Amino acid sequence: MANDIAIQFAHLPSRQAAREVANHIKMFWDPRMRAELDGLADSPPQDMDPLALEAARLLRSAGAGAG
Repeated sequence: MANDIAIQFAHLPSRQAAREVANHIKMFWDPRMRAELDGLADSPPQDMDPLALEAARLLRSAGAGAG
């Protein structure tokens, strides 16, 4: 699902796009979903969109990954 969100913001410059994806996830995803995404940040699947991965890392650094 994070990949689908990343596609919606792919037209933006990469840093801005990653921030927008992270913001969307923070606002609309249940904490369990964010925790699952956070777990993927360390060893992402090959099909994980780079924007989704960067968003997961941004959420982690902001302390919003799982909570």
